[in-house]
Amino acid sequence: MGNCLKCFQSSSSSSAAPTLPTSQSLPNALQNLNANNSCQAATSIGNCYDIVQSNANDRPRETDELLSNRTPLKPANNCDTKRNSFKSLGLLNGSAPTMSDIITTAVKESMEVSHQALNKLFEIYKDPDEEDMILTDGIERLCLDLNYQPDEFAILVLAWCLDASQMCRFTRTEFIDGLHKMRADSIENIRLRLEHTIEMLKVDSEMFKQLYRFTFRFGLEPDQRVLSLEMAIDLWKLVFTVQTPDLFSNWVNFLDKHPNIRRIPKDTWNMYLNFTEQCDIDNYDDTEAWPSLFDDFVEYEKNRALEMATVHDDDNNNDDPLQCHVKAGGDTRHVS
Repeated sequence: MGNCLKCFQSSSSSSAAPTLPTSQSLPNALQNLNANNSCQAATSIGNCYDIVQSNANDRPRETDELLSNRTPLKPANNCDTKRNSFKSLGLLNGSAPTMSDIITTAVKESMEVSHQALNKLFEIYKDPDEEDMILTDGIERLCLDLNYQPDEFAILVLAWCLDASQMCRFTRTEFIDGLHKMRADSIENIRLRLEHTIEMLKVDSEMFKQLYRFTFRFGLEPDQRVLSLEMAIDLWKLVFTVQTPDLFSNWVNFLDKHPNIRRIPKDTWNMYLNFTEQCDIDNYDDTEAWPSLFDDFVEYEKNRALEMATVHDDDNNNDDPLQCHVKAGGDTRHVS
């Protein structure tokens, strides 16, 4: 595809697919809402997507999956993530502020998705020369109808929900099966599901990790196993739209200033997320099994901080009248 992300970015200036609760599971879920399991029930009804590995069974187990002890491409229950803000809603007495939202969502998600509507939707955006593909032009029109720019975070989330195999392309199977699992057969419903998913990604660290891992695979060119540095930086900026790590700008600056760094392998990509969650410059332990690039980054940041401190001390000395007098006297004696 060759820097395919740029085809999205130029339009703004000119894998797993989620499955929602089925209609059969909703009555049982509503009956089980009580003070002891309200968090679990709210998760089932409140658009907690189970990541389904469509076509994943045919792919080998990836290295990044070893970083988590969970089932690959399946998010954890919202109640056990460190950034999770989903709390017990206390629905037993109907006092939860989100009660109406939950009921409304349950009703909407109990509706059956029309396979005919999904096929009709695909026909609107498919490429005229590729019967079973939505390509760049069709994706741009889809983004326009969804009221998003093609290079926005929401479109990355859509690609993840559809388990898209590469950029600038949705196959018929990816599009129809993905939207069916999203329970969305109209533009309005697609946007609604995307909005709900983005809100969940802000608070569910395990769910975000699945999107993060998908992003590396999504950005690869055919038959490639590493990302170019330019593509990696663009994708990092995109995937961290909703939650930017503290040292991210320092990281990008470090990469930009080292032209010898040309590619980002999967292990480096995967472990960077772990690095942002577990480490900072002061507590980094270079004896642990981090990629050597992280060692170089930490050393670079420490040296830069030391240089800045030295410059700051020199500036303070220059502002000291006594120091200025001594320097002036020294200069006078030297001249005489």
